[in-house]
Amino acid sequence: MLTPIPRESTPVIDDELKALREAGHDRLAQLVGDYWTIAIAPYWPAMRGVLEEEILVRGRTLVTEGTDRMLRDLGGRIRWESPELRVPHQADLDWTMTDGRLIIVSVLFAHGTRVFSTHDGTVAFSYQAQGAAVLSGHTGDSVKPVGEVRPRDRLTTLLGHGRATVLRALLSPTTTTGLANSIGLAPSTVSQHLSILASAGLVRRHRVGPRVLYELEDSGVVLLTELST
Repeated sequence: MLTPIPRESTPVIDDELKALREAGHDRLAQLVGDYWTIAIAPYWPAMRGVLEEEILVRGRTLVTEGTDRMLRDLGGRIRWESPELRVPHQADLDWTMTDGRLIIVSVLFAHGTRVFSTHDGTVAFSYQAQGAAVLSGHTGDSVKPVGEVRPRDRLTTLLGHGRATVLRALLSPTTTTGLANSIGLAPSTVSQHLSILASAGLVRRHRVGPRVLYELEDSGVVLLTELST
């Protein structure tokens, strides 16, 4: 591990580069800094938005439904069977925790992998954030680009193209702005669609701190399942 587990929840890139230089990795720090400037910085606001929403959702689950539910909901190959947490990764590693810190890190670019580390009684592992797919400009087979009409699309026929697109894009709880960025519509337009979908009982809204998140109601999931095939 090149850098220590951060003490702050949101360390800035300068702190990461400083840690690399102090460890004697000047060339690596330069390359990472250049990569950040060219490939990451222009998209960082959207990336950070996805990660912040992920943290808010997990925190809400932790507070309202408990640790067991939060760990079970991480998905993927992660398995929580109290008191054992299984996090498959590229090397076998058994670690018994009786007293210490567990840090769960949501990431954007580690699909199918787990970064696992231990340091001074702290255990950390990563998992992919639910909303990460929106940053690639698509969300798998369930969402098409705005403007593309599916042949014999029953959901669009029922709801209209805009609302159908919004409903399909709600793969995980998200804000109006995050949703607008992922599907290429104006936030005001997305907000209007969400209000109508919420009034119809297909979408629900809830506040987490200063943010309002939208997610599918069970009826919305059923509608997608029945009409998107």
